[in-house]
Amino acid sequence: MKFLLLKTLLLRRAKDEGFTLPVVIAIGLVMILLSTVNMIQSGEETLLTLSKKGSSNALASAEFGIARYRELLNNNRVLAVYNLDQWTNANVSGQICDDISGTGGWADDSSSTWRNVSLNETTFSVDFNDDGDQTDTNVVIGEYKIVDYIYDNDNNVADDDNGEFNLFADANTDDDDPLEPNYQTITNENDIDDDGQSDAKGLLTLKGRSTDGSEAQIQVEIPLGVNTDDLESLDPGLWIRQSSLTNFGNITLNSGNVVLYKASSGSNRCDNVNISGITAIRDPRNLPPIVNLAGLTVRTLEGDISTEQTTPTPTDQVNYFNDGEIILGTGYDDDSSATQASNTVDEVERYYYTTGAANLVIDNGESMLADGTSKVILYVGGDLDINTVNGPTNLIRLGNSSNIATSRYLEIHVNGNVTIDGDGDLEITGLLHVPNGTVTISESARVNVTGSIWANNWDNTSSGTVTVDTDDYKFYSITPDRTPKPLTYRPTNWETQEVQ
Repeated sequence: MKFLLLKTLLLRRAKDEGFTLPVVIAIGLVMILLSTVNMIQSGEETLLTLSKKGSSNALASAEFGIARYRELLNNNRVLAVYNLDQWTNANVSGQICDDISGTGGWADDSSSTWRNVSLNETTFSVDFNDDGDQTDTNVVIGEYKIVDYIYDNDNNVADDDNGEFNLFADANTDDDDPLEPNYQTITNENDIDDDGQSDAKGLLTLKGRSTDGSEAQIQVEIPLGVNTDDLESLDPGLWIRQSSLTNFGNITLNSGNVVLYKASSGSNRCDNVNISGITAIRDPRNLPPIVNLAGLTVRTLEGDISTEQTTPTPTDQVNYFNDGEIILGTGYDDDSSATQASNTVDEVERYYYTTGAANLVIDNGESMLADGTSKVILYVGGDLDINTVNGPTNLIRLGNSSNIATSRYLEIHVNGNVTIDGDGDLEITGLLHVPNGTVTISESARVNVTGSIWANNWDNTSSGTVTVDTDDYKFYSITPDRTPKPLTYRPTNWETQEVQ
């Protein structure tokens, strides 16, 4: 019996020993497995952290690009109303105030070009490059590039709205109720929402990329409105399109500004400059286009005032040619068919005249005047030659018969060049618009301007004198066609389109 009990105990011990070993081995395997899982999980978390950091840097780079491009649109606002593929077009080329690339301007700033995003650790108190300190400067966290910019003024991005930005139709108004004091008449109601706000906007898409290759793409809407103070702040008494003047000459500017297109060189090509003691404003916009006569009732004038006086049309208006003066407007043509519709700002009749493709010659003692009650728009298809001779009786006047010193009554648009020669006096009360040619003042002519002269180029000899006084009238027939500086408001509708 004792032997059986001992045998039983020994067998149990043996069985216990056989059970304990597998348990120990199993526990060891579990510990190894848990360690492996922890290592894998730690590695995945590290990878996830790195991935999140890469994605975050990519998004930050894209957001940095959005801010940078909004700044550039503010400095080159005419670009805001053109699609990206038009930014290097002749209509908007050279818009390089605060140039993004340093050289080459917007033409080099294509969707294939990446721009670095560099940050200073000391500014943000962040260790961007993970080197254990926050003292490094210009740490590159990523880069950005523009993907697309689409200008849209009618909530239809599929159509072409390039350059369609009207001073009146796209104005942001406080109220579209005619009974309200802030009401502004709108010429194109399709461009205005019920709240009186413009539909014009830019869709800006930027892509960001971090140093590890992660990418993020963001699209924002940039609401656009008309800078209604633009006409007043620009106030061009003399507006020259060329990058540099041929010869500025002797000019006295009693009011208004000399406005020049961008400079031909320099790091910031839209800085104001001093010319002969006058501060000239740099503005990166083309002149308004030549007046468009299509669809209008237009009277044809002879190319020489002296000839025009002997063969007036209609013949019963001969009384309106007196002492070398041609008087245009209701007095010249009382045919109601010649009355043109007014614009939305100035409710007044307009009368249009043209020389066709011919030049117009005005000699000493001759004048061309509006009647002082209606607006006269004259298109000279060729050159305008004004020949002055000294003496008070030989004064040449281009203005209005009412002797009111306002430019509202007369606009002369010249497709070619303007030459003012001789040693006499010329008085211009109105707008002289020469967008394709040069205004040349030769010899010692004395020119007094109430209004504005806008020209592609300007050449004034040292002996010619020009005095300019702008007035408070800005709404010429071509004003709605002048590309205004739009206002860019805070981006809205941020959309992350893709993250890799």
